Amino acid sequence: MLKKSILLIAVIAIAGSVSAQVRPGIKVGYNLVGVIAEDNYGRPSSESGYPDNFKMKSGFQGGLIADCPINDFLAIQPGVRFAMLGFIDDHKPNQHHLRKFSLYYLQVPVYAQYRLNVAEETNVVFQAGPYAGLGLFGRQVFIQNGKSPDNFSDDLKKMNFGSEIQLFDYGIGVGAGIEFFRFQLMVSYDFGLNKVDFEKKGRGFVYDLGMHNQCLSVTFAVIFGRRDPLQNQRD
Repeated sequence: MLKKSILLIAVIAIAGSVSAQVRPGIKVGYNLVGVIAEDNYGRPSSESGYPDNFKMKSGFQGGLIADCPINDFLAIQPGVRFAMLGFIDDHKPNQHHLRKFSLYYLQVPVYAQYRLNVAEETNVVFQAGPYAGLGLFGRQVFIQNGKSPDNFSDDLKKMNFGSEIQLFDYGIGVGAGIEFFRFQLMVSYDFGLNKVDFEKKGRGFVYDLGMHNQCLSVTFAVIFGRRDPLQNQRD
């Protein structure tokens, strides 16, 4: 029910922005991603994937936004983005096992933004809002004692949404940053509210965990349609 509500919010916000002063834009950014894991059956971590050894890894995002100002202070900013999430399992028993999981999503965030003017054409921006995500594909890299085993098959490398990982994800994002003319630089944190079931077996490892995606990001956006501060000089 909550997933449907978040998707409905996104649709209403995007549809409602058609009649508003919509300013299209592009956004790209760096993600520092990881998971908060829970054992689905209450077993010790040594029998279920070693969540105590989970670490964050680098990712990225990129997509389109629609900046929809309501007044001088408030705006709605829906968008669609391609984002890489995932995590690292750095396990060191008798042999050093390192697994890097890269999970790729198509996400629809809808942020409400509050803009506090601090100088000419310069705002401090605070944002918060929901997002919904659809899993596209994933992959893992397995390194044992510094190298990838020759018998680590393509089937084990692939991560399949809908079977090994739950297809849908949703959560809440918050952030803050600076806006200068048509540019926005933001630092944001997204936390997945949906427990994404994760099950992967092979080469002595068994993952049967419920995970919440988390992502700390630094993004840069260009919003088109705003006044160019150099236009008067050119005229």
